[in-house]
Amino acid sequence: MTKVVVTHIFFIFEPVLKHRRGKEEAMVSSVMKKVLATVMVAALFVATPAQVSAAPSPVTANQTQEKKAVTVDSTNKKAMTVKGTDDYTPVVDTKAEGTATFNSVEATTATSIKVPTKVTVDGVEYTVVEIKESAFANAKKVRKITIPSNVQTIDTKAFTGAESLKKIKFNGKKAVKVAKGAFKGLDTKKMTIKVTKKMSKKQFKKFKKQLKKAGFKGTIAQ
Repeated sequence: MTKVVVTHIFFIFEPVLKHRRGKEEAMVSSVMKKVLATVMVAALFVATPAQVSAAPSPVTANQTQEKKAVTVDSTNKKAMTVKGTDDYTPVVDTKAEGTATFNSVEATTATSIKVPTKVTVDGVEYTVVEIKESAFANAKKVRKITIPSNVQTIDTKAFTGAESLKKIKFNGKKAVKVAKGAFKGLDTKKMTIKVTKKMSKKQFKKFKKQLKKAGFKGTIAQ
């Protein structure tokens, strides 16, 4: 009797149990699909950085070429790029540490000369920090010379030969070291040196003192 009852109950609940198993299998299948999709997406994200890191990094001209010592003049001026020198050809020496000296100008009739702040030689940039002896000897007609802020030193006889020179403008905030005899051969009494207003009173006073020691006897204004 008991066996018959149990069997009867089993037959009653068998459809319900099958339905429940079907739902559970469907749920498992759905979960497995979601897990598989997540794994695939994760695999894509993992692969992407590897592909990016494998790509070569861009390299600039300054990275591919080292700074070096070289003299640039009219014979190889095509190797040099410099702004503001359309009226004259500068002769410069570059140094391995990335600086350059303004050696001279080749013969020119320019009446105004701006010493360049930087020069680029063979794709490498150098900062002009010094003006050498006889730098303007070939600029007989120049009346105005502008010195950029990065110039730190002006050598002896730097302005010698610039017979028509009347005005020199300094754009630096700090006093420039001017060697004794920098104006040798020039009548500086008729010349004017103009200093940027950005220079402090202390630096201006120091600069005036240096200019007088260098032999300048003209007007120094700010």
